[in-house]
Amino acid sequence: MSPDLVGGIALIVIVGVAGQVAARALRVPSILLLLALGLLVGPILGWLDPDALFGDALFPLVSMAVGLLLFEESLKLDFARLRGGARRPVLGLVTTGALVTGLGATAVAYLFLDVTWGRAAVIGAILIVSGPTVVGPLLAIIRPRQPVESVLAFEGIFIDPIGATVALAVANVVLHAEPVSLLETGGWGLLIGVVAAVLLVLLIRFGRVPKETEVVLAFAFALGAYALAEGLHDEAGLFATTALGAVLANQRVARTEPLHEFGTHIGMLLIGALFVVLSARIDLDALARYALPTILIVAVLVLVLRPVVAVLSTLGTDLRWSDRAMIGWMAPRGIVAASTASVFSLRFDDAGEPFPQLVPVIFGVVLLTAIVYGFSGTPMAKLLGVRSDDRERLDDDGLPVLDRTS
Repeated sequence: MSPDLVGGIALIVIVGVAGQVAARALRVPSILLLLALGLLVGPILGWLDPDALFGDALFPLVSMAVGLLLFEESLKLDFARLRGGARRPVLGLVTTGALVTGLGATAVAYLFLDVTWGRAAVIGAILIVSGPTVVGPLLAIIRPRQPVESVLAFEGIFIDPIGATVALAVANVVLHAEPVSLLETGGWGLLIGVVAAVLLVLLIRFGRVPKETEVVLAFAFALGAYALAEGLHDEAGLFATTALGAVLANQRVARTEPLHEFGTHIGMLLIGALFVVLSARIDLDALARYALPTILIVAVLVLVLRPVVAVLSTLGTDLRWSDRAMIGWMAPRGIVAASTASVFSLRFDDAGEPFPQLVPVIFGVVLLTAIVYGFSGTPMAKLLGVRSDDRERLDDDGLPVLDRTS
C-alpha cells in the first residue's frame, strides 16, 4: 500500500468523522458540513482526488459502501414500530407519495434539463428518497408535535431503501433496456438477501453466537451477500443487502437489538467516508453550469410537488390541516440520494454513456433542500402551531426515546 493511499484513506476517515462530530455539536444536518468539507479537501484545495487515489477500484468500493448503507437503513424497517396515528400517513407517503414524487420529479427533470425521458426517470427515482441522516437532526431542532414528528421520522427511515431500489431498477432498464435482466437482478438479489438473513438468524438463535460478535457477524454477512449477489448477477448486490436488513428487522425468531449498533458506529463511519469521497469528486464547473435548472427543480419540488404529495398521501387520515401542511414542508434529501447518484453516474460512464447532469443536479438538490428546510423548518412549525413545547429526547432518526426506567 503506497503512502499516498494510506494518507488519502486517513484523510477521508478523519474528515468524515470530524464533520459528523461537529454537526452533532452544532445541531445541524451533518450532510451540510460533510459536503462543505468534501468540496474543501477535494476540488478547492486539491488534497483529495478519489479517482486518482482508488483508480478502477472506486466504482466497486462506492457501490459496496452504498450496499452496506442500505443494509443499515433496512435494519430500521420494522413495520411493528408503526403504530397509532402515524401508520396510515407513513404508508401513504411511502406508497402513493413515492409514486407521485417519482413521476413528478421525472417530469420536472425532463422539463428543466436536456435529457431523455429515461434519464429523467433515473433522476426522478433517486429524488424519491429522503433519509434519517438529515431528517433526524432537523426534527431535533424543529421539534414538531406528535404524530407529525413520527410521521416524518418513519418516512425518512422507510423511503431510503424503497427509493434506492426503484432507482436501481430504472437505471438498469435505461442502461440495458432489458426488463428480463431487471427481473433476474432483483430476483437473485432478493433470494440471496433472504437466504443470508435466515442463516444469520439461525446462527444467532441456535448457534450460541456471543452477543459481542453479532454486529461484526452481521457486517460479514452483509458483505458476503453483496459479493455473492454481484458475482452471480451484476448490480444485484443492493437488492441483497436491502432484503437482508428488512428480513432481520421484521423477524421475531432471534433478538437482533445489538445489530442497531451497526448504524451507530459502522454506519456513521460509512456515511462520513462516503460523502467526503463523493463530494470531493464534484466538478465545481458542472455544479455552476447546472445551477439554474437545479434551483428551478428544487423550487418545484418544495413549493408544488411535496405539498401535493402530502395532501394525497394523508387523505382519509385523522391528521389536522396544520399537521398536513407541516408534512408538506419537510422533504430534504440525504446521503442515499447523493451516493446512489454517484454510483449510477459511474455505471453510466462504465457503459460508455456518460450522464453529466446526474451528479451535479442531485448534489445541488441535496444541498439546497437541506438549506431550505434547515432554515425554514422551525419558523414554519411556529407559524402552523405544530411546534411542541416539550423537549422530547430523540434518537438519531428523530424518533422519541422510550423511558425504560418508568
